[in-house]
Amino acid sequence: MYRRQRSGFDRVPFAQICDVDHEGVRQRALLCNLSILGAYVHTPTPPPRDSQVMLSFRLPDDGPVVLAGATVTWVNDKPVDSATDLPSGFGVRFLSAAPDDLRRIATLVASYLAAPHPQFQFGVGMPPSGKARIPFVSPCVFFSESGESRGSLCNLSTLGAYATFERIPEKGELGRLRFGVPGLAGDFEVDAVVAWVNPDQPKRMLALPTGCGLRFENLSPIDEAIVTTVVEGYLGKDASERGVEDRASQVAPEA
Repeated sequence: MYRRQRSGFDRVPFAQICDVDHEGVRQRALLCNLSILGAYVHTPTPPPRDSQVMLSFRLPDDGPVVLAGATVTWVNDKPVDSATDLPSGFGVRFLSAAPDDLRRIATLVASYLAAPHPQFQFGVGMPPSGKARIPFVSPCVFFSESGESRGSLCNLSTLGAYATFERIPEKGELGRLRFGVPGLAGDFEVDAVVAWVNPDQPKRMLALPTGCGLRFENLSPIDEAIVTTVVEGYLGKDASERGVEDRASQVAPEA
């Protein structure tokens, strides 16, 4: 999900809730990456290519909401084949945004690129466990005694994942997490417990959307091997190759 574009402008992994307004209809979606030229948005119902949209989202600097008019440059409905592929959604090129918002985005990108290990920024990183978390967006469902929560994974490690949900489960809640894994026929399911919650409140971790951290429980050797393959598949890629091949260059003259 990281790539240096042909234009010379980098896009970086950045998972955050956004609103997409298209022809008077608003839908909630998830940003996957961002540059000063555009962005990639994950949603199962993307607007048509060449249509005009308005994006609104927050940055981790606790500043005002970013409002950006944009045009849809490409729509992605291809199956995910590897950990570096993007989920269903669409790429946009910004047409209008406040100069200050563009400076804020440029600061975020520069911060990412200046880090010793760029893939370990913005909520994806090396936790105290020493296990790397990778940017990994996939639709998911969490089943527990309190009901069913639908949402999207934002990052993944061999120990757990972070996910944003319509209904955020309570800390300590036990359940079953289901999500798609590249190359696996059918969905992947694993026992999980809500290790921590990132609520929709001023003191939440702004680098991540509202949601929760999930710790995997009772992983079988086969399940552990599947998750490890996904994580290592991402970390094994050179940073210049992260992204969706030449399709990435279409997002502003891409994002």
